[in-house]
Amino acid sequence: MLALREADRETGAPTPVDEPLIAAARALSADLRRRAPDDERACRLDAETVAEFRANGFFSLLQPRAFGGREASPRTLLRLQAVLGEADMSASWVLGNMGIVAFHLALFAPQAQADVWSEAPGAILASSNMPGGRGRRLQDGSFELSGQWRFSSGVDHADWVVLGALCEAEDPGAGPIPSAVLLPRRDIVIVPDWDVAGLRGTGSHAIRVDSVRVPGHRVLPHRERFLGRCPGHAVNTGPLYRIPVPQLQFRTISTASIGGLAGMLADFLAANGARTSMLSQKIAEDPHVQSLCATIDADLAAMRAVLETDIGTLEADAALARDTPLAARRTFRLNATRVADRCFAHAAGLYRAAGAEALYRGSPLLRVFNDLLAARQHAANQYEVHARIDGAALFGAEREDMLL
Repeated sequence: MLALREADRETGAPTPVDEPLIAAARALSADLRRRAPDDERACRLDAETVAEFRANGFFSLLQPRAFGGREASPRTLLRLQAVLGEADMSASWVLGNMGIVAFHLALFAPQAQADVWSEAPGAILASSNMPGGRGRRLQDGSFELSGQWRFSSGVDHADWVVLGALCEAEDPGAGPIPSAVLLPRRDIVIVPDWDVAGLRGTGSHAIRVDSVRVPGHRVLPHRERFLGRCPGHAVNTGPLYRIPVPQLQFRTISTASIGGLAGMLADFLAANGARTSMLSQKIAEDPHVQSLCATIDADLAAMRAVLETDIGTLEADAALARDTPLAARRTFRLNATRVADRCFAHAAGLYRAAGAEALYRGSPLLRVFNDLLAARQHAANQYEVHARIDGAALFGAEREDMLL
């Protein structure tokens, strides 16, 4: 079920979604809702939640079968995110952000993958993709890494991390090479600075690294990844790993918002079915509220459909060993990066319609509203930047873009 069948390789049919895992996620919803307030106060996801995700195999969905993973369809991970997000956006966010790092590691040199998974197939990874570090090249081909990174979701629970860095090239006259660098937990210092308005339970703390030696096989240049020349392809030959990783990264950063908005709508409907306004009018009979809820419901369906279509196309192309055209990838990225803004705009309408009751700190609507606001602030969800780049390409001013 999780592997692409031979017939599917010939037709480009996407790998089926693992429905039992989706059911397992729904079974956790009540516990996630119960833990969410404590997670907010602690600024980290509850260890029991992480243990349940590990036990159900959620983190290993995109991990290679060769190293003990499921090598599943990305749509399974994204549907899991949406389901979990209905109960707790922080839990959904952590799963997506940590789950995609397993895919990223599959592109590293086989030795790097073995370093992480050979003795601990259940190891999980956090990340920070900002180029917060500098790698000084040493004579033996390794690097000395130092730097500071912010926004590493779930890092308190991580066994390893992947960090963005600018690494010195072999040619002294060449500029630094944007790269991803793999480090064990013991080589980093967690800086607990995640005191924010929303998504508090993600525990997206900062990381500091002080002059740590990194073997060369634990460094993956972004350009090699963009060109599809990753050393990990030598052992991970399945079609999953031919999908461009930025396409999945953008989706894992935006999909929690779909779940969050769906959960907020459900809570609003439950709270206002019998409620009356100050003018003694039933909220459920207010034409504005009816229109608002119907529009949100329809837009959620549209966003889910676009997600499924875009990822399905990427899967089908990968199954046929065919590169998805850059023009299509630009569209897919913009579809992903617009999600958080659309969800937050709808949440603002729901929050306004909820009245003063939603102002209280214990209000589930307030928590989701703040979470959706925080998700909208993520750099990857600033769709305007990508829209300008993509619009310029439509006018013929195309440039190399390694985030496609």
